[in-house]
Amino acid sequence: MIAAARPARAASDWSLNGVVAWWRARPWMPIAIVLVLWAIMPGIRRLIDWRIGFNYIAVASIVPLLALLPFAVLVLYRDHAKYRRSIALCAWLWAGGFGYSLVVGLAAGNGLAAIYSALNFILPMFFGLWVARLDIAPEALSERVASIALWIATGLAMYAVFQYVALPEWDAAWMRNTNIISVGYPAPFQFRPFSTLNAPGPFADFLVAVLLLNLPRLKRPSWLQLVQIMLVAGVLVLTMVRTAWIAALVGVFAYLLMSPNRAKNLAVFSLVGIVCALLVFNAGVLLGNDQAGSDLSRRFETLGNLQSDSSYNDRQSYFGDKLQIALSQPTGGGLGLLGTAAKLGSAQQVVDFDNGYIGRLTEMGYFGTACYLATLAAGLALAWRYWAEARRRGSPREAAFGAAVFALQLTLALSDTSSDHHNQFMGIFFWLSLALICCRHERIRRAVRA
Repeated sequence: MIAAARPARAASDWSLNGVVAWWRARPWMPIAIVLVLWAIMPGIRRLIDWRIGFNYIAVASIVPLLALLPFAVLVLYRDHAKYRRSIALCAWLWAGGFGYSLVVGLAAGNGLAAIYSALNFILPMFFGLWVARLDIAPEALSERVASIALWIATGLAMYAVFQYVALPEWDAAWMRNTNIISVGYPAPFQFRPFSTLNAPGPFADFLVAVLLLNLPRLKRPSWLQLVQIMLVAGVLVLTMVRTAWIAALVGVFAYLLMSPNRAKNLAVFSLVGIVCALLVFNAGVLLGNDQAGSDLSRRFETLGNLQSDSSYNDRQSYFGDKLQIALSQPTGGGLGLLGTAAKLGSAQQVVDFDNGYIGRLTEMGYFGTACYLATLAAGLALAWRYWAEARRRGSPREAAFGAAVFALQLTLALSDTSSDHHNQFMGIFFWLSLALICCRHERIRRAVRA
C-alpha cells in the first residue's frame, strides 16, 4: 500500500497545484527570475545578433513578456477576487483605461502594434497582483526583493563599466546596426553605457528604482552594501541621463523628509554622496581617459543652462502643437501609435515620444488618460497611507519602507514627463512596489485594524 501511494504523490507534485505551492513557499524565486530576465535579455539578444547576423528576433525580444504570462493565468483562473480592495481598484482602473485604448487601436487597424503595447502595460499589472496575494510579511519580502534587485544592479553596473572602457564587439555591432545617435559613437569612452539593457535611459531608470528600494536598508548597512550602493550610484552618473539624475535626487529628498531616522540617514547618504562625487570628479583618472571626465563635466554644466540645451527645448515643444493635437482627439488614436510598438504597425519604425503624459493622451484619449492618471494618483496615496499607518503604529522599519515606495512612485510619475515609465521593466517596479504595500498578510491587517 505504501509503494502504491508513492507514484500518486509524485504525480501530484508535478501538477499545477504543486508548482503553485512551490512558488508560494519560495516567492522570491519567481520574482528574481522575472527581474533577471528583464535585465539581461536585451544583452542576450545582442549576442545572438552578433553571432548569426543582425535581425529582428521577435522571440528573443518577447521572452521577458512571456515570463509574465504564468502570473496572468494564476490571477485570472486561480486568485481572482482575492485581493485587497485598494490594489484591486488600481487594477480595474488600469485595465479599463488600457482595455478601452486597445479596442480603439484594433478598430483603427493597428492590431498587432496595439496588442503588443497593451501587453507591455497590462502584464506587469498581473505580476504585481500575484505578489499582492502572497501570504508573507511585507517587510520580510521587501527586504528580499530589495536585496535581489541590488545584486542584479551590481552585476549590470560592473558590466557597464567594462562596456564603457572596452566596448565589446557585440555591443558595438548593435550600436552600428540600430544607429541610435543619442547613445554616442561605438568606441570606448565615446558613448553612454547601457549595460545589458536597450539604451542608457532604461538602464538609468532601473538603477534609480534599485537605489530607492534599498534606502531603508542603509539604516544599518554592511560594508558590502555600501560598496554596492556607491557602485550603482556612480554608474548612474556615468550613464549621463539627466532625467534619471533629477529623479534620483527627488526620490532621495522625499525619502529623507519621510524617513523616521532623518539624522542617521542624512549622515549615511552624505557619505555615499561625497564618495560618489569624488569618483565622478576623478572619473578621467580612474578610467584612464580624460574624455570621460570632460564629458561628465559638460553634462553637468547643461543642468545650469537648460535654455540652450537642444533636448530640453525639444521636450518643451510637446506642450505646444502635440498637446493641442492630443486634446483635439477626445477618443484617442488607440494603442500602438507610439514607442517600440509602432514598429509593428503601419509606420514600420519606432516612434519616439519624449513625454509620457502627452503620449498617453494621444493614444488613450480623455477616458483612458483619466484612468491612467487616477491609477498613478492612487499609487501615491496608498504609499502615503501605508507610511502614515506605520508611523502611528510605531513601526520605523515599515515606515521607512513606505517612504521608499512613496519615493519610487513619485519618481516614476515625475519621469513620465520624459517618456513612459509605467510599462515594461519600470511597469514591473511600479506594480511590484504597490503590491508590497497592499499585501493580504493577516498579521499586518490585524495591526492596522487595531
